[in-house]
Amino acid sequence: MNEFFQQDIFGNVVKVVLEGEEIDAIGPQARSDFNIFALTDAIGARKKRDAWVLYQKALASGMVAEEVFFKLVWQVKTMLIANSTSSAIEADMKPFTYNKAKSFLKNFSTSELQNLSKDLVLGYHQARRGEGEIETLVEKTLLKL
Repeated sequence: MNEFFQQDIFGNVVKVVLEGEEIDAIGPQARSDFNIFALTDAIGARKKRDAWVLYQKALASGMVAEEVFFKLVWQVKTMLIANSTSSAIEADMKPFTYNKAKSFLKNFSTSELQNLSKDLVLGYHQARRGEGEIETLVEKTLLKL
C-alpha cells in the first residue's frame, strides 16, 4: 500500500492510497529513467532520427504524448525568444537555457521556427476538436525536422 498526494480541482491536497494493480498502472518508477532534455536537445540540434527514437523511448517509459508535445512547444518557444533577444536577462531566462537555445538557432531559420510553432498550435487545437491525435502530431513534427 502506497500513499500519493495530489491536488483536486480546487487546489486542496488530497491523500490517495493505492494498492496492488493501481500502483502498477501508474508506473512512476519507469518514468524517472527517461531524460526529456535529451529529446529537447535532439530537437534543437535538428536530429530527426535521434528525436524520433527518444520520443519512442519517452512513450515506452510511461510518458504520455501530450507531455512530450509540451516539451516540444517549450523548446520551439525558447528558441524563438532567444532569437528575438540579445541576452538571457532580456529574455528573462536562465543563462544556461538561453545559451543552449541560442546555440540551436544555427539549425533553423526564423521562418522555420515560426512555421513550426504555428503548426504545433494548429495541430494541438485540431487534436482537441477530435480531428487528429497528439501522438501523430508529435511524430509527424519530429520526422519533419
